[in-house]
Amino acid sequence: MELDPATLDEASRYNFMMSTILPRPIAWVSTVDAQDRPNLAPYTYFMGVCCVPMTVLFCPVVPPAPKRKKDTLLNVESVPEFVVNVASLSCIEAVNLSAAPLPPGESEFALTGMTPVASSRVRPPRVQEAAVAYECQVRDIIEISAAPGGGWVVLGTVVAVHVDDALLDPVTHHVDLQTLRPVGRLGGGSFVNAASDTFTLTRYKTLADLAARSQ
Repeated sequence: MELDPATLDEASRYNFMMSTILPRPIAWVSTVDAQDRPNLAPYTYFMGVCCVPMTVLFCPVVPPAPKRKKDTLLNVESVPEFVVNVASLSCIEAVNLSAAPLPPGESEFALTGMTPVASSRVRPPRVQEAAVAYECQVRDIIEISAAPGGGWVVLGTVVAVHVDDALLDPVTHHVDLQTLRPVGRLGGGSFVNAASDTFTLTRYKTLADLAARSQ
């Protein structure tokens, strides 16, 4: 079956994408408004972009009418900084709760019981309970569409990273997956523990590696 996105309504497009583009990493984004009131919200349109400079992106979508922009987007437009806190199994209930539609200015930190900690280089606080946090300055905000089902791409340059010492190999800078226990989003209300069912494949980095495969 071939689907033509132009013939599908918004809900159908969303349902198809959310049930096929997965698992999706979760950016638990903390921001502040112009009055330094904190906001904390999860985003699963999220990915690393590159490492030179270290760059990440997340994508706020258009919220239900009559609101045009989410608080997170309004905040980064006003104060162009944010923190991506990595969503781990230990705090996934709080991550899920922080998606609740609080009125503007009310703190998801207070709602979830998470602890705001001052960041070192940006105004928004990070989540103390998160094992990894990326402090970011906004590089660009790209509007894809402000229509229902549309959204924006927020690109951020990472200016500082916080990581639990127990997770980090100080030589390779690999973070231990089994200790971090990151959580991914599936369709609907389903999530996955990314450390619970893993397997390893050989990566072929050169033509010689590829040739050796057939020997």
